[in-house]
Amino acid sequence: MLSHTALDLDGVIFDYEKTFRKKAAELGLNISIKHPEIYNMAERYEISQETVSLINSKINFSDMDIFDEVINLKRYINNVKCFITSSPLEMLHLRKANISKIFGKDIPVYYADTKEKHRIISELGIKYFIDDYNAVIHHIEANCPDCKAYWLNRGYKDETLPEPVNKINNLTEFLLFQRKS
Repeated sequence: MLSHTALDLDGVIFDYEKTFRKKAAELGLNISIKHPEIYNMAERYEISQETVSLINSKINFSDMDIFDEVINLKRYINNVKCFITSSPLEMLHLRKANISKIFGKDIPVYYADTKEKHRIISELGIKYFIDDYNAVIHHIEANCPDCKAYWLNRGYKDETLPEPVNKINNLTEFLLFQRKS
């Protein structure tokens, strides 16, 4: 089953927000989450897009923090088909380097905008996909009926959308389900 599974990167594998906050602190920026439910970093922290860009420019995207859970699940994640990310396209090679360093092997990484992930999922025959942004899950459900998309609930979401039916609170929950299938 995992050979038919794809995962998002930021918020699923990489703890982008932890890395973001650490870089902000190194820059002497005193930021805190103002709107935990909002996905967009500028709105989430009530900072300018320029400040977000400044912080991002200082992040080493080939050496990002990962969630503790990922270390424990490495042997399972090694068997996924690929990662699909909407991280900036110019960072893709850095993401691939980080994946290779963490998992000790090259797992394909594809770029797709939030509303385009379903195309890669369809092209690759992905049956299961996990993303931390509920809007992506709704878009995949509407455009890719052959894929069972799961929302990894990290607490933020598009409040205008209903909560996805397929909701998990951690990767372990999903991977244990996969082993039993």
